[in-house]
Amino acid sequence: MDILEKIYRNIRQHIVNLPGTVPKTVDLLNKSVANVRLPPFNKDNVLYYYLPLQGLVSYTTLSVSVMNPHLMVRLFPQRDVTDVLFLTAGGGAGLWLWARPHMAAAAPARRFSWAFLGGCLWPLGSIFLWAILRSSVGQRPVIGTVLGVTTGAMLTNIALDYFHYVELMFCGEVQLPEETYSPQSDDEKYDIDI
Repeated sequence: MDILEKIYRNIRQHIVNLPGTVPKTVDLLNKSVANVRLPPFNKDNVLYYYLPLQGLVSYTTLSVSVMNPHLMVRLFPQRDVTDVLFLTAGGGAGLWLWARPHMAAAAPARRFSWAFLGGCLWPLGSIFLWAILRSSVGQRPVIGTVLGVTTGAMLTNIALDYFHYVELMFCGEVQLPEETYSPQSDDEKYDIDI
């Protein structure tokens, strides 16, 4: 115990003797971290918040992989991670789509097929766009990387805006409908006539 107390006193003495700006920086950092409110870890948040968030990180990394493949080869010299990035980006997008309020009333089979389709088309369409952009940029890896990340962010923003609009239009506001699909219900009740 004496050793631990000596270590504690030594560390405390060093912290007290730090310049005046460091404690202010630490306080600012603590306040900013306290403002970040992450959802607690439970099944729904992991499936429909954290995994889609991880899919978004994979999507961004996928843009770098397509636009600047030499960088990815340097980072991962023994393995091509493009397939893994595609699958995790698509899986994250599919889980995010599954949890959207406008799809909550759909039958589970339809909901799965729509989420699967969106999860496949989102990264695949982006890969095609990035391939076209890469061929037009040529051998400029920095410009290609910036262009890939920027277009990925723009596509994500456009998709978020679109789904927000769809949910406002069909759900009235962004929340789950009061009645969701059940296998014993009449399917015609959930059809939307436009």
